[in-house]
Amino acid sequence: MNFQSGDRLTYRTLISLKLKVSYTFFIASYQVLYVDTGDILALIAGIAIVIFVAVMANPPVLSKTPVSSGTLVKPEGTVTQFPASITPPPPDYNLIPVETPVVAKSSPSPYRIYYTDKPFTYPVYILPDHMETFGASEIPWRKEEWVQFAFIEDTRGGLTQVFSVPYPVWVINTTVIADHHPSNLRLALCYADTGGIIEGEEILNKGMSYRIVQTSNTDMYIIIAADSINRFRINLETTRAYFDMYSPR
Repeated sequence: MNFQSGDRLTYRTLISLKLKVSYTFFIASYQVLYVDTGDILALIAGIAIVIFVAVMANPPVLSKTPVSSGTLVKPEGTVTQFPASITPPPPDYNLIPVETPVVAKSSPSPYRIYYTDKPFTYPVYILPDHMETFGASEIPWRKEEWVQFAFIEDTRGGLTQVFSVPYPVWVINTTVIADHHPSNLRLALCYADTGGIIEGEEILNKGMSYRIVQTSNTDMYIIIAADSINRFRINLETTRAYFDMYSPR
């Protein structure tokens, strides 16, 4: 129906228009799923089994204490200590290995034995005439470490003071310096109570002599006769093992 400008719409006209309006309706089609009662029960039972397994595998789920992600739960009254962060020093590739020096065992300074000022009070104060009976110098023990514990040094002869040696084995190591020829040094180690000779030796001109002694813890003295020598030195020595074992503490 066409209307021209200026036409008046009456009530009848509106009614007529209303009757002529047509309506179109769209009805959607949906599929309906029908489920049996047995299937529903099986689904519920499966959900219950899953919940039971989850509870058994993770007991804290039943705890009243809420556990949030990233939060550490600890029992009351305990303190958890965490080690402080330690940053290791950077490696030094220029390190040079240093060898630890081996420090040798220290020994006390040897004591000096002097001549006595009362030689005529000794039971024997004159050397025997035949000193060659004591034989030649003995061979020192090269593989042993020797420790000097006493010495006698002089340019003339005499009788030493009485002394005692605590070591079971020790040596008389004698060195003679002489510029004149002939010259000699003779000596005898004697018991202080009887004057009996323990060991003896004779060095002609200059040189060294080595005499092993196995007398200890006994009072002794040495008779020394020097003829035309410059100087002599007599070292009393023992092995390191005997020195460490028998030295007075």
